[in-house]
Amino acid sequence: MAKKSEKKSIYQSANKFGEGGTSIFPGKTLAAYKAFVLFVFCVLVLMSPYYRGLYFDYELSVFQAVMAGIFILFAIYLYLSKEGFLINSKLELMLLLFMVAYIVPYFFAANRRLALGEFFKYAFYFAVFYVASRISKGKAEKFAILNTLFLSTVGVAFFGYQAAVKLIPETARPLGMAMNGLWVGNMINSTLQYHNTAGTVLAFGFIISLMLAIYSRNKLLKSFYFAFSSFIFTAFFFTYSRGSYITLLLALLVFFLLLPREKRISLIFNIAIVGAFVITFLNKVGANLNEHGKVKLWLVLLFQMLLVFALTYAFGFVERRLYGISNNIYIVAAGVVGILAIIGFAIALKMHLIPSDMVEKIKSIAMFWKERNFVERMVFYRDGLKIFLKSPVFGYGGGAWVSLYFMYQSYLYFTTQSHNYFLQVLLDTGIVGFSILLVFLWLLFSASLKAWDKKEQKENVIIAGLVAAAIQLYSHSVLDFDFSLASVQVLLFAALGVLVSTSLQILQKHKQEKVIYTSRKTNFVPVLLAIFYLFVIVISLNFRLGNYYANIGQQALQAGNLSAAYSFLSKAVTYDSLNSNALSDYAVALYRIGDQNKDANLIAKADGYFRQAIVNDRFNPKIRFKYAVYLLSHGAIDSGLSQIEEGIKLQPLQPANYELKADAYAKVGDYYLGKGDKEKAKKYFEVVLKIPEEIERLKKYREHIPKELIGQEKIVPFAMTQRTQQIIEEVKKKI
Repeated sequence: MAKKSEKKSIYQSANKFGEGGTSIFPGKTLAAYKAFVLFVFCVLVLMSPYYRGLYFDYELSVFQAVMAGIFILFAIYLYLSKEGFLINSKLELMLLLFMVAYIVPYFFAANRRLALGEFFKYAFYFAVFYVASRISKGKAEKFAILNTLFLSTVGVAFFGYQAAVKLIPETARPLGMAMNGLWVGNMINSTLQYHNTAGTVLAFGFIISLMLAIYSRNKLLKSFYFAFSSFIFTAFFFTYSRGSYITLLLALLVFFLLLPREKRISLIFNIAIVGAFVITFLNKVGANLNEHGKVKLWLVLLFQMLLVFALTYAFGFVERRLYGISNNIYIVAAGVVGILAIIGFAIALKMHLIPSDMVEKIKSIAMFWKERNFVERMVFYRDGLKIFLKSPVFGYGGGAWVSLYFMYQSYLYFTTQSHNYFLQVLLDTGIVGFSILLVFLWLLFSASLKAWDKKEQKENVIIAGLVAAAIQLYSHSVLDFDFSLASVQVLLFAALGVLVSTSLQILQKHKQEKVIYTSRKTNFVPVLLAIFYLFVIVISLNFRLGNYYANIGQQALQAGNLSAAYSFLSKAVTYDSLNSNALSDYAVALYRIGDQNKDANLIAKADGYFRQAIVNDRFNPKIRFKYAVYLLSHGAIDSGLSQIEEGIKLQPLQPANYELKADAYAKVGDYYLGKGDKEKAKKYFEVVLKIPEEIERLKKYREHIPKELIGQEKIVPFAMTQRTQQIIEEVKKKI
């Protein structure tokens, strides 16, 4: 009996925030309650990629609130059951510390609203990870989550195909899901609305489907997974994501190396079958990815899947006989399959089975260092390091890149993302947060490999698949901004939760399970977390309402409907007082109404909202320019011009800013000239005349366009606008 108790999980040895005891609720009631929590959790994970990848606050805030509710419901289950609601593993601690690293820079953050928003994102991910790891100890729960990940990526592929053949109107919004941007530039973006992110998510799903197929003992179920892996894999190719093409090869190699010997044989032959049929049908599929392929595309895909199903099912009858072959024959067979794959790919190219534009994309990988995307990313990374050096310890809080990159860019480009997750973490949280992330990843993969080393064959299939799937997402995140779409991290942390649960069960079995604190010392943490997630629900819903009112208020302001703008924007800043754009728009509405009605109180009130917007988003030049217009129009000339100068410092390589400066100084000069004060007018006119020198000086010392980008579309060298030159000529005549 003692031996059996030693094998009990740490989660089973504690109850009710660490106190021993038994549940007062009947087992069936708790089981039904747990099943409900699992169902709701799986639905949330399943749906997360379909709402624009949860990139925008409008959808993200709702999912955050729902996940916070799920976390609280699950905490109640743990409290009532024998398991106990504890926070006591090293990985949970590291993830909590990572959350803290995102809130520490709040008071000196570049943008307080973005900093707080990123903190809530990681609270969201922690909840996903915690629920997935704790609820998936049973086999049924584990595979419910894994199949949810599989079905979610099948859905990503499905929506991409549907959009390509125009079966989904761009105006459609089923269940509130925006259906625009799923198929752009002859590439599958799907509901993630960006082809590279769609590529890495489909690669992730492809690995999950292979893992489920190889794990399954039922031949029909195994072939079912393989058939749908071909469905996902085909869509993956039509994302045209070259980075994902490369990272998938890396992830599949890891998957192969971590699989048990027999399962490697299964992977080699089955992936050869899937790959052969996918390559064979690529051209057919590509030819029907248009409005004329509404029926034929699905017939081609269905036929491909049936062939994969039939052949993998037939292979299943001889597969086990291959397990007994000697290592030498096994190595030779693997080599032959590899050579045949290369030959088959070459034949496919020669026979034009692969779409020509896809061939060009693949060929361009060989010269990646000359490609525009690669060159631009190197510029982003170099400019990002300039930002990092300004606040290396704690960073600038969430949203550091988008708030600061204009100040440090090497030439004028527009991108809201750094295109590198690890650089983003470095900018947001500094060395402190970056180090915590590295420790988390080290603990995660070392625990997984330690469990893998125990040679538990069936569990090792899951470990191999989930480690490979995680490597796919993490490695591609070095090349792009996938993790800025919250849904990608939802899929990742749901998978990591199952990985950790599986690994800990193996280590527990071999008596190598460890925790960092005893349950008695961690009693207060779960209580605080439960309260915190109630707070998350309230704040997330407030952000949602604030976002809604800010959007319609801005539309009203642009349309000149000041009363509607005032009404909506006042609600926006009430629900989300950190939204700098809403604050500045509200200030504009206030002073315009004040000007119309000669209301000095409203005009003065606008100044306060402008100042608060600048405090919350201190590196935003657009807010500075709005404030400058307000100040200049209300007689605060020097303060208004000072805001224009500050705005230019924040965005020095934008030619339009110098046009604004020239216009403002020229009008102030005209004002004093009209009053007969020629000396004062001259002072302001001279500033206008010095703008060409200012631009040339900046161009010489700040603009560094890589030679590979010179002359390319949208790469415009820094120069004066025609309107700026016109203002200068007009000023010359006045002096």
